Amino acid sequence: MKNLLLMSLISFSLLNGCSNSRHQQLAELGFERAYLDGYQDGCYSRSVAGNTYLDGFRRDPERMATVLKYRNGWQDGFEHCYTDNQVDYL
Repeated sequence: MKNLLLMSLISFSLLNGCSNSRHQQLAELGFERAYLDGYQDGCYSRSVAGNTYLDGFRRDPERMATVLKYRNGWQDGFEHCYTDNQVDYL
């Protein structure tokens, strides 16, 4: 019975840890919505849309020009997702 309870706790903690994305972690740390939106768009641009030239990037040009937190978030997301998937780009 103790082993079953221990295995359940370990499984729950592993599943819970895997379900948290970097975006969720940043939100929990208190980053603002503009930064989070930029981060998500930058990460998408690097990991999904960046695979081919024709796919293009996902970004809001108006926010890139006027909202510093969005621009910083986009750049951070773009760089972070590159380092996470660097093997795919070599």
